[in-house]
Amino acid sequence: MVLLPIGLNWKRFSLPVERRTQETAFHWGCCYFYAEKTNRKKIKTWRESMLKRTKVLTIALAIILVLSQVVVFAEDSEPVVTITGEGVETELSLTLDELKAMPAEAQIEEEYIYNSKGGQKSVMVKGVSLAYVLQEAGVVEGEAEVTFTASDDWPIDPQPLTDVMDEELQYVLAYEVDGAVIDEDENPDNDEITVYRKVKEEGEFNTVFKMIVDINVSGLVEEVAEEEENIEEEEEVVPVEFTDITEEFGYAEEAINALAGKGIVDGVGDDKYAPEDYFTRAQFAKIMVLSLGYEPEEYQGGFSDVSAEDWEADYVQAAVDAGIFEGYPDGTFGPDNVITRQEIAAVAGRGAVTAEVVSQEKLDKFVMEKSAYLDKDSVPEWAANEVAWLEAEGIFEDFAVENFEPTLEVDRAQAAVVVYKTLLQE
Repeated sequence: MVLLPIGLNWKRFSLPVERRTQETAFHWGCCYFYAEKTNRKKIKTWRESMLKRTKVLTIALAIILVLSQVVVFAEDSEPVVTITGEGVETELSLTLDELKAMPAEAQIEEEYIYNSKGGQKSVMVKGVSLAYVLQEAGVVEGEAEVTFTASDDWPIDPQPLTDVMDEELQYVLAYEVDGAVIDEDENPDNDEITVYRKVKEEGEFNTVFKMIVDINVSGLVEEVAEEEENIEEEEEVVPVEFTDITEEFGYAEEAINALAGKGIVDGVGDDKYAPEDYFTRAQFAKIMVLSLGYEPEEYQGGFSDVSAEDWEADYVQAAVDAGIFEGYPDGTFGPDNVITRQEIAAVAGRGAVTAEVVSQEKLDKFVMEKSAYLDKDSVPEWAANEVAWLEAEGIFEDFAVENFEPTLEVDRAQAAVVVYKTLLQE
């Protein structure tokens, strides 16, 4: 008896071997055909799915690429400088690319020489004529002021519009210096310009203006004819020459002669000035009072070391009343103390505010953090703004180059230069 597996087709099993073999082959052939057909459908479906995914991915990448270009374009479109003010017919906001794209007659590529505490320097500047840009903004040449605003709020004196439009001074909105992109704020992502101009005279300072973001042109000032009776007569200056102003003190000769001619400083006799000697605080108080055109005031007895009978008493009172001199915390004035650099800077700076040479608000923006002096951290806080402003004005350039040395005593030559350059020089 032969046992057959359950589910086996008995009829088919009973057929001859050849027949069963043929039917088996046919059966498996059908199965293969069915499986192949099914696989082809699956492959086709998979391919269609992958094609759709590829298309979606391609579109997504294209969108990302477009958006990235938009972002880059937006960043490049940030204005690097604006031209504003009452004197401007059409206000402008200019990008770096727009400056570079201006016509050839607007472009400047020249050597500019400027002066710094370290001496005379020269750079190859590439940029656009500021006069050209202002003309494009509809600025009419006349009596007006051009104010530069820096991104770090560094105070900059207004420039006469006549100077800015002067072809010889050639103010330029520089975007490259010595072949390199300008990066004063040490942030390469920020576009920057620096304004340069040609020097008017040898040794002139303040001809380079960094990180300028706005240029404001004021309205034209109408010229008013002054009546003769309102014209003040110029103060008579008596020529004075001292015989001991040697080459060593030649830098101070103009200042010494000018102050002596106005009766502000005196010599020591025999046509000598003694430039190497020193001024005391009492002597310098008198010099400041006379330089500012004040009259001596009756002494009120505010200091324990100054009496009403002292020659300096009334000058000390006038200097204190004007707010340019102060005493020491112990109630003394120190009239016989030799004045130091930090003291003379504080007094001269206060005198400049009193004489309206500079506003207190503007002076307070000058800080020692931006000073080039190597010992800037040694300048006391009570004199810091004044020292920084005087440094920027080039007052100390002849005798304080790398270090300020705040406690150093000031000789008579240096004192004359500080007073003359700060208050009297035109």
